[in-house]
Amino acid sequence: MPKVSVEHKSTVPIQDAMGKIKTFFETDHDIRRFDPKVKCDFPEGKSTGTVKGSQFSAEIKVHSADSGCRIEVVVTLPLLLSPFKGKVEDLIRKKLNKYLA
Repeated sequence: MPKVSVEHKSTVPIQDAMGKIKTFFETDHDIRRFDPKVKCDFPEGKSTGTVKGSQFSAEIKVHSADSGCRIEVVVTLPLLLSPFKGKVEDLIRKKLNKYLA
């Protein structure tokens, strides 16, 4: 199964970043457009989370960095959606920039 890896650095503290990432995956219209059956699991107090839908799954990890945090998003797509890897990567980068600016 094809994977899309996106890394993003932010000056936002880890807990604030997790809240914004959770909001992004739970409410963003563009994510719902890809897969309306998205289910998110962001355990309270943890710096990790998972997102699962019928069309994809994603693992999110937030690590502390010098002046904020580093976010890793790894999306697993079914083989049939591999032509959309670039579009998925661009969308995630754009949204991380928007939510964690």
